[in-house]
Amino acid sequence: MPWHSIRGHDKALDALRRGLTQGRLPHAFLFVGPEGIGKRSFANVFAQALLCDRVPETALDPCGACPSCLQVAEGTHPDVLRVARPEDKHELAIKQIRELCLDLGLKPASGRRKVAIIDDADDMNDEAANAFLKTLEEPPPGSVLILIGTSAETQLDTIISRCRVLRFDPLPEADLAQVLLEQSVTEDPAEAARLAHLAEGSVARARGLADATLDGFRRAMIDEISDPRGFDAPALAVRLATFSKEAGKESIDQRERARLLIGELARFFRGCLWQTAGAEPPTPDPADLRAIQTLAERLEPEDVFLLADRCLEADYHVGRKINLGLILDALMHDLGKVINHA
Repeated sequence: MPWHSIRGHDKALDALRRGLTQGRLPHAFLFVGPEGIGKRSFANVFAQALLCDRVPETALDPCGACPSCLQVAEGTHPDVLRVARPEDKHELAIKQIRELCLDLGLKPASGRRKVAIIDDADDMNDEAANAFLKTLEEPPPGSVLILIGTSAETQLDTIISRCRVLRFDPLPEADLAQVLLEQSVTEDPAEAARLAHLAEGSVARARGLADATLDGFRRAMIDEISDPRGFDAPALAVRLATFSKEAGKESIDQRERARLLIGELARFFRGCLWQTAGAEPPTPDPADLRAIQTLAERLEPEDVFLLADRCLEADYHVGRKINLGLILDALMHDLGKVINHA
């Protein structure tokens, strides 16, 4: 059954099943949780369950083998509508939302229902969100809308009030390690466990960190930043930008690599914060621990908090498609300003 491929989200599935057994199927859902933990995969299996030819939807357990289930899995089912932010844009456009609403108003090809999956719902601008409200208020009969985002706080209150919010937690380390083995990210259980610990519940993040080249750059970057003699912020910004561009010709690949490395910096600074508070940093890497101890000796807790917060701000701007070189220049300038003057 398709649900067997979905790990770590039993709580969300149980919540859906409880609603169905009580005869309640909301017309709109908002799936929220960190990126890369399987919300999109969950939405696809949910769509299979609603459209399966062999198993009643009340069971919420699609067969995975009927023509309808196979079409949903392949992304070709005529009654499953999908929209996502274009790779070269930083917002879901109102045109996309209007076209989705028009398609949703047409009769289902199967005669049962239509399912709309709105990925990157965080990136709907106010204009697109407001255009979507009428459909949320008066959805076509039998339709189910699934919005996928990272946080309910990023949505308009008027959208939240019309959706059933379903929260997804990061994958437990054991589940994530098993997924990495099943997906052949690595064949070594010890390496899978290491990546699962570093990835903070995200399959996408673990895949990125499995790149040996990236892991080597990460190690050199952390060691340079923690060097007691200080570091050359402009030079590191150039190297980080160059390394990010080497991820591929597509901007999305370059930005994903930059976000992975910025995330590793944020994790490193969180470890420093633990160290300055007198606690053992939660890292499995002895080299990271030595770097944390070295840098933490020079910084005050409020300095470390500022560094971590600055990384999160840079990550946000990378996701918003701001010029990558400018983001990295500004980030390294601000990190150097704190670290080199400690």
